[in-house]
Amino acid sequence: MPEVSDDPCASIQEPRGPAGSVQDAQPVRRGRSLVSRLLRAGESLAMASGLAMALLSLADVRAQALASAQVVPGVRLAGQPVGGLDAEALRQTAHQLGTKALDRPLTLSAGEAEVETSARALGASPVADASVASALAVGRSGDPWVDLRDRARAAHGEIDLPIGYRFVDGPALDELLALAPSVDRPSLPTRLDLERRKVLPARPGSALLAFDSLSAVAVGLAEGTDRIELVVQDKPAAEDPLADLADALDVSVVLGSFDTPYQMSDGDRTHNLKVGAASLDGTVLMPHELFSFNEVVGPRTPEAGYRYATGIAAGQLVDTEGGGICQVSSTLFGAAFFAGLEIVRARPHSRPSSYVDMGLDSTVVYPDIDMKLRNPFDFPVVLHMTVSQGKVRAEVLGPRRPYQVAFERELKERLPYETVWRHDDRLRSGSESVAQRGMRGFKIERRRKLYQGGEVVATETWELSYPPTTEILRRGTNPAGEVPESKPATPLRDPAPQLRIVQ
Repeated sequence: MPEVSDDPCASIQEPRGPAGSVQDAQPVRRGRSLVSRLLRAGESLAMASGLAMALLSLADVRAQALASAQVVPGVRLAGQPVGGLDAEALRQTAHQLGTKALDRPLTLSAGEAEVETSARALGASPVADASVASALAVGRSGDPWVDLRDRARAAHGEIDLPIGYRFVDGPALDELLALAPSVDRPSLPTRLDLERRKVLPARPGSALLAFDSLSAVAVGLAEGTDRIELVVQDKPAAEDPLADLADALDVSVVLGSFDTPYQMSDGDRTHNLKVGAASLDGTVLMPHELFSFNEVVGPRTPEAGYRYATGIAAGQLVDTEGGGICQVSSTLFGAAFFAGLEIVRARPHSRPSSYVDMGLDSTVVYPDIDMKLRNPFDFPVVLHMTVSQGKVRAEVLGPRRPYQVAFERELKERLPYETVWRHDDRLRSGSESVAQRGMRGFKIERRRKLYQGGEVVATETWELSYPPTTEILRRGTNPAGEVPESKPATPLRDPAPQLRIVQ
């Protein structure tokens, strides 16, 4: 008898052969593997059978769709559901929708210009046959997978077909030609907007190509879009003198400014002020460049636009060509003085001016007497001048203001004037009339102090002289002549002994 073991596991004993060896278990495992393969084959067969049934069902659905003359469910035409409509009903619906859509807003876009119009205004008419054919073709391509995909998309509201249009050229071309002027613009060079303190970059011009845009209108109407981009062509670039300077220019800061008043009632003088200021406005001075007033402004002649107006000549007020131009030069001188520009040459008037303090004026006479300035900075500066509402204004513009500037004037000496008499046979004998008021002359000292951080970093001094103005009296020699009107003379006033202006 076999021995009994205390080990629980020992109670299970493998069969043994005659010689006591373990019997072969491979036939058992092969039987189990065969059963598994049979089971898997059965499952695959069942799946294939189900797929075949599904394909047969889908094929039946597609066959029904192909056999039907109705639009598949879910298809929209211009936003309107048309699923289930036959060809005739669809055609009527398409025509109604297309006619209604003729008046929907339509935008013609040409660059920055846009205009609202409509398909009707462009001479369009709906093309119903194309829309009907497109709607009926959904789900009927002949490719089962494509058809099934399109039917699913339609069911989810993803197929919305536009209504196409055809048009005649005439009305559309009229609309385009009417829009063309608002698109047309010239090519512009680099510009200075000195009022807003900006440098404007160069800009190419543009033109609407009306005839070329007809094809864009045709395509847009055919597709039923709400916006049609027209054909716009850039014009050749303009000559641009400031192109190389554009990156270096900065006019955001006023380095110095100065104002002088004028009588707006004097039309000819006001005209000359505007002509002179316009010739200076926008002048660019590069670092260390010399500026000549006479060179920039040119001769003050009628050909240059100037008129005869009151000016100072040889110490007297007379009508001269370009009368008033000295007020332009003096106003610019004041701005340059407070901006810290170098004063290379500047000559005061032969008599004090009513519109500017002594020491801040600068007379000019073409071509002999000039005002010259130099830009001492390492950056460009730009001159800006305006004449408006009784005020001439000059500004020097740049990227930063290096200095605070003080103008100081001290009266050194008063110079008496002379009186001369001239005979006038138009006046009654023994009477007198003032032809020119006498004015005292003065010698002054002008100083300019430059400040940085509250400390004086430079001082400049000039000795200036304003000669006296001779008084001219007319004495009558005609016993039957006119008696001149007697007018009280305004007392002469000397300038303040000292004057200081800080900017």
